[in-house]
Formats: sequence, structure tokens, C-alpha cells
Amino acid sequence: MLVRQDSIAAFHPPSTSPLSLHAERTTGDSRPPVHKAATPHPVAMAQMLLPLLLGAAHAFSPRASAPRAVRVVGKHWVNATTGEPLLLKGPNVVVKGSPWLPRVEGRTVCNDTAHATCETFNEADAVHITRTMGWNAIRLGVAWPGAQPADAPALDAAFVANLRAILRLCEAHGIHVILDMHGDMVGSANCGWGVPMWLSQQAAPQLIGKPLRTALPYSLLAPFTDEFKIQTSCGDNESRWAEHAADPDYNLLNGCCAELNGEANHPAVGFSTLAQETMGYLLREGKGRDAFVRYWRLLAEAVADYPAAVGFELINEPMSLERGAMFETWEAVNDAVVEVVPDMSVGVMDLGEGAVLPWWFAKVDPGIDIPWSAKEWLKRSSNLFYAWHWYGDPKDPAEAVKTVLTLQDEWNISSMLTETMSCDAIKAAESAGISWSYWHYSQYCNTATAYGGKLPPNNFGACILGWGGGTSSKVC
Repeated sequence: MLVRQDSIAAFHPPSTSPLSLHAERTTGDSRPPVHKAATPHPVAMAQMLLPLLLGAAHAFSPRASAPRAVRVVGKHWVNATTGEPLLLKGPNVVVKGSPWLPRVEGRTVCNDTAHATCETFNEADAVHITRTMGWNAIRLGVAWPGAQPADAPALDAAFVANLRAILRLCEAHGIHVILDMHGDMVGSANCGWGVPMWLSQQAAPQLIGKPLRTALPYSLLAPFTDEFKIQTSCGDNESRWAEHAADPDYNLLNGCCAELNGEANHPAVGFSTLAQETMGYLLREGKGRDAFVRYWRLLAEAVADYPAAVGFELINEPMSLERGAMFETWEAVNDAVVEVVPDMSVGVMDLGEGAVLPWWFAKVDPGIDIPWSAKEWLKRSSNLFYAWHWYGDPKDPAEAVKTVLTLQDEWNISSMLTETMSCDAIKAAESAGISWSYWHYSQYCNTATAYGGKLPPNNFGACILGWGGGTSSKVC
């Protein structure tokens, strides 16, 4: 607030200036007068300090971000101008390896073939998405290893420049963007990808480059299913597992990893001892959670002036049963993000991002192992959405939708089906007023044999962990 100087001056005592000197002599004292500064009037002191206070406030107050055109309000995604509910619809755009984002160049629409995939996302794609397909959104992977390759309080400049180019393109064409910290099976150190190598090294340095073993209690499930057995030709051969240990591209360069991650996601990989120690480090209070929160705050700062970025999906398919720590982490990230972009919508997610709780359980107590404070945060917030996937569990996608709608009511949040390949799931979600994003616009990789089998440093992306089936023109 600006204060008129003359109005402040009106409160000064008429006999003194704010810092006047006056002579003070005791009656009858023959000594020379002693001069001292008069005590400033409180209002006069305020007048002197006001410029300093205003300057300090300006220096430390966050700069206003650009308003988002679309946001979550309670249970709905809405047009921020009119308040009318709307549905977000469109593809996933995810690059699973270096350079981590498609390049904004070229003039042709992405169209994967049996022998080549895309490396770009350009004006032709934006026109195709909005005019040809009638979509209005994309879910864009923002890979942590690409955005923050070192444990430093800054993002990679080249990554940020590419991200902003995509956001400018999307803004010009009315495409709303959900930024998704994508990953599968935790991180490269674990033969997956997602968290950067430096975080895994902090979480479990003694396990880097060691044979992957299934963690307890998941290893006890081996008699019932082969899914929780980590089996490769490497066995316990430590020298083979140690090849390229600690390299950020360990997941692509190590032969043992190649046997685990070449095709679909293998549940055992996400529940290895290394994976679980890494997830615990990230989710529990401490340096790991602090690093995760810092990453999202830096991303918020990077996109504050780019209103096409309307939502943050904090982590793809988190492989952890620590729901309490998980939701406390989502709250910590949300608090950091909205300090930078107050109208940013933030996604919360559950184990593996599946909507697998029965609807009746969700009705009874969906947060039975979530701290009371986190549940209260969910209910009182107005910018959250429940991000979920459907890949066949529960068998009927309508049951998943029923669970999600129950969670929306219980937690007073919106939702979005951010991954599926099923038209039945898309139709079920849309009929219930739930936004969706299908998997996926393109494979965006050339490491598979069919695409040249290129390895770092000559690769584009990574054909690992559920990479097939890209199509830029999905019709249901």
C-alpha cells in the first residue's frame, strides 16, 4: 500500500523535525550544553523505514505467475474465466531417455511406422491434435533425470528451453498441458527409469550395480506367482550386474537390465530391495523428500509464465505401499508449488496409480492408512485431482470409474484418467465426466532393434518398459 508523505508528516510534533538536535541544560548548570538526538516520533520512524520495508517486501515476495486458463475447482476441471466444467482429452507425449523431450521442429505430423518413430512435436502436431482429432490437452513427461541431471538447485538450461518451446506451441493452439514426472520401475539404477541416478546413490549406495533381488515381503509371494521373481541369465553374477554401475544410462547399457526392461513393465523390478529403499527415501521425511519437493518447485518456477501448463502429476505409477508417507509428500509438494503458481492444479496418486480399491472400501475409509492431517488437507484443498490409470484391473473399467467417483466425493477432489490404451475405459471415464489421456502419441525412441538399436550417446529416448503402441490418431 502506498502512503502519502504529507499525511505522515502531519503527525510529526510541530516543535521538532524527525532527527533534530536540541540543547538540553539543567537549570543552574554552568557546564556547556550537551547535544543529543531527540527520540524520533514513532510515525516519523515509520516514515524513515517505509522505503526499506517496501524494498525488502518487494525483494522477497514472489512475482505473480501468469493465470492458468484451466484449473481444478473442487470436483471439476473448469474454464477459469467462465467457471464452466470441461473435459481434458488427448494423448501422452513421453520420451523415456535423452534428450527427454521431443524437439519442436519439422513440419509433418508424427506417425510411427514399423521401422521408425517420431522425435518431434511441432506446429503440424498441434493442428492435428486440436483440429483433426478434436482434443484439447496432452500429458507431457517431464523426466527428472533430464530436468535435473545433478543434485543442484537449478534445472538443466537446455531441458527448460525445450520445455518452454513446447508450452509456447501449446498455448498458441489452446492445448492444455499436464506435466507428468514420468518413470517406470523407479529409476535407472534399478533397470527402470524415473528418479535420477544421483538420488538412487543417496538412497542406497550399497546396492548400486549389485544383483537385483526382490524385497520382503514381496519375495514371499513367489510360490503364488512368477511376477515377483527377478530372473535373468545374469543370476547373481556380480561382475555382469556391475557393468556401467552408476552410469545414468545403466538401464540401457547394462545387459542384465536389458533382459528385464525390453518389453512390458515387470512388477518384480519395482519391488526390488533397491527400488523400495529408493522410494522410501523419496517419500519419507528427510533429504529425499526435500529433493523431490525442490524439483517440483523448480519446475513451477520454470513454467510460471507459461499458462499452457495447467497441472502437475507428481510421479507416474509410484511403486510403494507407504501410503501415509506418500500423501504427506504430495501435500509438501503442493504447498511448494502453489507458493509459485497459486492456481496450479496438482495430482495425487496411489500405489501404482491404479484405481483398484473396491468402491465400497473407498466409501468406508479410503484413507485408512493415511494420516488424519493429510486427509483433512485433501478435503479442504480446492486444486487437487486424483490421477489414475486403467490397464485391466479391476476387470471392468466401469468399476474403476465407480471407485474414482467415490474418492471424488469423499475427498472433495477432481480426477483424471491419465493413462490407458482402452477405448472402453476412455468411454466409461468420459460418460462420468472424467478427463482422460491415452497412452500414447508416439514411441519416441530408437533403442529397439526395429528402430536401429541405438545406445547412448546415440540414442533418442528409450524403448523400455511399455513403449509400444504409439498412435497419433487414436479413435474410439
